[in-house]
Amino acid sequence: MSVSPYGVLLAIGPGTGPAGYLRCGWQPDRRWSIVVGMVFRRRLLAATVVCATVASGCSGAENTDQQPTSEPTSDSTVSPFPATTNLPAGDLPAALTLKDVRGRTIAARPFADFAVAAGTGIWVSGVAPGIVRYGDDGSITASAAIRGDVTQALEQSDGEVLVPSRFPNALTRIDATTGRTTSRVRFESGPVVEGAVGAIDDVAYVLLDEADVGGGALIAVVRADRATTLPAPEGAVAVRAAFGSLWVPTRTDTVERYDLATEEWLAIAVGPDPRFLDVGYGAVWVMNQGDGSVTRIDVETDETEDIPVTGQRIGGGDLTTGGGAVWLRTDSQVARIDPETRRVTHLLDLPPGSGSVAATERALLVTNHDHLAVHLVPLPLPR
Repeated sequence: MSVSPYGVLLAIGPGTGPAGYLRCGWQPDRRWSIVVGMVFRRRLLAATVVCATVASGCSGAENTDQQPTSEPTSDSTVSPFPATTNLPAGDLPAALTLKDVRGRTIAARPFADFAVAAGTGIWVSGVAPGIVRYGDDGSITASAAIRGDVTQALEQSDGEVLVPSRFPNALTRIDATTGRTTSRVRFESGPVVEGAVGAIDDVAYVLLDEADVGGGALIAVVRADRATTLPAPEGAVAVRAAFGSLWVPTRTDTVERYDLATEEWLAIAVGPDPRFLDVGYGAVWVMNQGDGSVTRIDVETDETEDIPVTGQRIGGGDLTTGGGAVWLRTDSQVARIDPETRRVTHLLDLPPGSGSVAATERALLVTNHDHLAVHLVPLPLPR
């Protein structure tokens, strides 16, 4: 879930203790000063956070039955890319409402945020007591208390959900069915805010905050209970792992591919301001925050295809694969993209606000922390 780079969005997020945290919008030249401010102000707001949370009831899930009003480790030989051109809006279908698709809105407090599908359930961070698992019917089937603030998109791997956190800085693995904690590895530096964690072959990759480490960002490589690091590309904002590679979007409008076998980096040009990304259907799919487009990277050839969607900057959103489609979540809609035709087949209107999205074969779940809610939609969508 990414917030607008043109202003500061203040939102109270979850914590395992009495204090929440202050989440701020990322700005190109001010992001680390904002994060530092976040750290120093979090305790000042603690009393206010507690009062507001208690007053709201803080129930885990209540059915409202209504719609809420450094440098890479090897040299790259790729030539500099031309300036990125924004794409206009694509050929979009008529938007549907939650009612049209038999969707439900479920209260989710205190701050429903990142979501990831694992098996038949969907895990959501920021719902008391820390992270919870929703079933297809919207009921909470498991939960886990998480130490610290979850400020990075989740990942699932080999029957586990990977949860990166700050305060303390750690990666917690939980059983994707029961929520039982299976391991916790501490970091000297915090996971970068509004990033994403990757996993492949039971190894996790977490982008660490360059403001903490100094001398450039690092990617933590977590095997069992031990973490090593490798240098991240300049301007890295997230990391995913699949198809024998790491995929790292950057602030220079590229996705840097790190081949885990050869340990070589390759820069791939994408759309403006790439942020969240996911893998599936033989490709890497990238949300371009700058113009609301999606870039498809073919993992065999590294060739790209730009898919126009909104034609406008996405202030807060997410991208995921699952349930037979690619799902782009914007500030006020979810677009379903057919991975074969690369066309938007459905457009779903949402109450405006930022959040995440995840899909199983039977359900689409969209978080909306501005409305303290999640929206649950049965799949497949009506034709």
